[in-house]
Amino acid sequence: MQLSRRHFLQAALAAGAFPLLAKGTGGANRKINIGVIGYGRIAHTMDVPGVQRFTDRCVITTVCDCDARRAAYGKKVIEERYAKQGIRQTVRAYGDYRDLLADGAIDAVLICLPDHQHALVAADSLLAGKHIFLQKPFAQTIQEGRVIANLATLKRRVVQVGAWQRSLPQFRRVVQLVRNGRIGRIARVEVGLGCDKAGGCRTPEPVPPTFDYDVWCGPTDPTAPYNWTRCHNQDLRRIGDRPGWIQLAPYGWGMITNWGAHHLDIAAWGLNRNPTSVSGTCAWMDLSGTRLWNVHTTYDLHYDCGGTDVHVCDKFQMGVKFVGEKGDWLWCTRGAVKVTPSDPDPKEAPGRLGALAASRNALLADLPPDAIADDALAHGGERFRSTSDHFLNWLEAIAREDPQYTVCDAEGAHRSTSFCLLGRMCMERGRGKEGGATLAWDPAREVTGDAEADKLLAPLARGDYDLRRSLAGTAYAYEKMIKPIR
Repeated sequence: MQLSRRHFLQAALAAGAFPLLAKGTGGANRKINIGVIGYGRIAHTMDVPGVQRFTDRCVITTVCDCDARRAAYGKKVIEERYAKQGIRQTVRAYGDYRDLLADGAIDAVLICLPDHQHALVAADSLLAGKHIFLQKPFAQTIQEGRVIANLATLKRRVVQVGAWQRSLPQFRRVVQLVRNGRIGRIARVEVGLGCDKAGGCRTPEPVPPTFDYDVWCGPTDPTAPYNWTRCHNQDLRRIGDRPGWIQLAPYGWGMITNWGAHHLDIAAWGLNRNPTSVSGTCAWMDLSGTRLWNVHTTYDLHYDCGGTDVHVCDKFQMGVKFVGEKGDWLWCTRGAVKVTPSDPDPKEAPGRLGALAASRNALLADLPPDAIADDALAHGGERFRSTSDHFLNWLEAIAREDPQYTVCDAEGAHRSTSFCLLGRMCMERGRGKEGGATLAWDPAREVTGDAEADKLLAPLARGDYDLRRSLAGTAYAYEKMIKPIR
């Protein structure tokens, strides 16, 4: 890359390129200008249409992708969607997201990138003063997540993370009931995530001339032979398909972070406690022939959360079941809903238990106001019982200039993503070992105490694609940013 992140950010900040929405100046009442970083499956099918509905609150002005065909396609689709609403809007298309961040008129960004790119782009966006909607999982390593969470706090920027189950009523109801003792002390939580399947192809292919493969690799090894199943389908008619990188380390860690960022997020939100250890085993994908994808398949993990066993296993139906010490239980899932048709089915038929269920129907009754001692739905001093749109919640938080108003803010997302990443670390440490591995976890220091495991906490880095370089020359020292703020 010709221009380092450090010099880019220093020059932009010195030039005052990143104004804020200012209270009392009409800023909070004008439309929020949004840029889109990454135009693939999630941007095309969820995030962009998710915010584009709110034409009274925001406008998408730019789109960026290191695949020029996708950037151009995103521009075309966004403009056409606006035109169908009777709005004439010109959208600028960029290849380098730093050009987008340098646009002082942009207030906020949708970050819709592969997992291995989340931390660097989120950090640069926060340093540039932008509010962010960051797709899940929050980060690819625990220290990456800590950097983003700390930056969001120190920069006072609104962050919403794409763990959108927090905005669905069945999940909110169960979490509120659990945290207020409806079924007593929680003895265990059963979490099912589904399984990935082997596939992909290792046969090298020419890199398309419109695709900047080095930029796509980011902090990972750029000498890995290109094959479209490593990245994404070049056929724009298939842009909504599940991309290969999701089941290919180091770009994605598989189901433990992919769906774990949804269902383990609900488990962590409901318990409101950090794990102190994790143990378990997994199986790994078949890499025979030319198969490429390499993440775990089946899995069986146990987290100790203050005496509560969080059991994550592929044999469970996809969803989250909180089980009380006397045997009562509360269950929540999406029912038959899948993000895309290519997402995996649970072991049992979708909807068998329904989206919301309990051992006794009476357990699902609303809590009276005076019985709510632990209000999981309180954010920014307000309650979210009736809020059911994840994107609207983000836009409202930006308009209010209130980072605490989002239902899945940076700190909360970091805590729940750490659950997922600890599981991934346990899987790696148990690779080839009968009985798997056991890791302790110190949530106050965010270390395991296992020297080999703690190496997996560190951010992914390569040359200029390094959080250390992003933070160098700013007021945020890397050594301090990878530790919890006291």
